[in-house]
Amino acid sequence: MATIASVIITLDDDVPEYMSGIIRCGSVVSEDKDGNQIGDHQELIDNTEFHTEDQLIDYVAKHLGVDKSIIEIES
Repeated sequence: MATIASVIITLDDDVPEYMSGIIRCGSVVSEDKDGNQIGDHQELIDNTEFHTEDQLIDYVAKHLGVDKSIIEIES
């Protein structure tokens, strides 16, 4: 299996208005050093709520066993 070189998180843009300020994961994709997708981590898409992007990054890093510095949130 290829080594994870980067992780891209896309935020859930379907958060209800009454949940303003809540961040949820829309997708988590891992890539190798060449930018090829090596994983689509659907197990992390479970409506878990976060209050900051740092909390979300910590959560993903812990579950994938990667350093936080390789995780990017796509806007």
